[in-house]
Amino acid sequence: MSVAIVPEIHASRLLEKTVVDRFGKRLGRVNDILVEPGEEFPPVVGLEVRTKRGALRRIPWSLIQVLVRQYLTLSVQKDEVDEQSLPEKLLHLKRDLLDKQIVDLNGLKVRRINDIKLAEINGVLRLVAVEVGLRGLLRRLGLRRLVHGLDKLLPKPIEDYFISWRDVEPITSAPHQVKLAVPYERLSKLHPADLADILEALNRPERAAVMSALNVDVAAETLQEMEPEAQADVLEQLGGEKASDILESMPADEAADILGELPERRAQELLEQMEDEEAEDVRELLEYEEDTAGRLMTTDVLSFREELTTAQTIEELRRLKPDPDSAYYLYVVDGEQHLIGVVSLRDLVVAEPDQPLWAIMDPHVLFVKEDAHKNEVAEVMTKYDLLAIPVVDAGQHLLGMALIHDVVDDVYLANRRKRLRRV
Repeated sequence: MSVAIVPEIHASRLLEKTVVDRFGKRLGRVNDILVEPGEEFPPVVGLEVRTKRGALRRIPWSLIQVLVRQYLTLSVQKDEVDEQSLPEKLLHLKRDLLDKQIVDLNGLKVRRINDIKLAEINGVLRLVAVEVGLRGLLRRLGLRRLVHGLDKLLPKPIEDYFISWRDVEPITSAPHQVKLAVPYERLSKLHPADLADILEALNRPERAAVMSALNVDVAAETLQEMEPEAQADVLEQLGGEKASDILESMPADEAADILGELPERRAQELLEQMEDEEAEDVRELLEYEEDTAGRLMTTDVLSFREELTTAQTIEELRRLKPDPDSAYYLYVVDGEQHLIGVVSLRDLVVAEPDQPLWAIMDPHVLFVKEDAHKNEVAEVMTKYDLLAIPVVDAGQHLLGMALIHDVVDDVYLANRRKRLRRV
């Protein structure tokens, strides 16, 4: 029996159509369109039909013989429909996609689906694109005549705005919706700053659903790029184990900043669920006043004893494999952890292997005290064009260092946000 194939059709044109069997007996109206996920352009495999009594029946698409303006006609009698031939886990276009938010992976924006385009590819009707423009919305509302009228009146017709399904990432937050085989795999490959912008545009349940599905490292990098209010909101919604895992994967200063935005009760709960060592580092930073160098600094600082040779220091660096941000400068300390000098990576590499660090270090090292205001830290770093600056206590003991990107985020960008809010 031949199947009804159309070159292309919008989901809005199929929904609510009357379905009759081969003898014209009415089954009901199309309530939803069923698609089997997994392929680049997933095939339409069935329809969900609501009967006159309100029951939902699943009709395999292979049974659709005729598709006309008002009716869909089956090739069999209505009591011959085998609903069990359809897979259990299917994408429901109306329930799962229409009016839902999706991510446009090309435009890196969150958009709302107003309609869905289906098209025939090699004899199979497939989901090929979503429509996010005004034209699709007016069509959904049954205002096609208005669209044609506006096209004649306006100097430029209202354009369709389609996004190819291959460039779409659905956002799944409801338990009934189809779960992706690899949740948000394509989103996880975006730059953390872009992903943060996308998450901030989502509503709270969707944002939490995406963060829950991302692996811990990606989630941690993304969370660091989000606005403080959004950071706190995410950690409030996530389960304790996932939230604490994310915090453990972050630098202690970043974790302290985020926990400082949470209610004290919630912050303490998360700290208790973190590993002891990571939690202790964060607690130490939280003891500092919010706008001080101590609160701003990272404790992941490279410090070496003055008597170490350059060869020994290089070998230690190979063992530690430090994060690039921590390797801007190497700080030299004495036996009591007093800061006494600084060595650049260049000076370390070109020095003779048996030279001790005290012989090649610069003893005139710039630093800030732990209680210095963050604006003072920013002024010193910008004045002397520093990528990092050590933080010491009143006894000149090395505590950590402030990094330029943290200063930019915490001082300059924060001030810019305040000015924008006042405009």
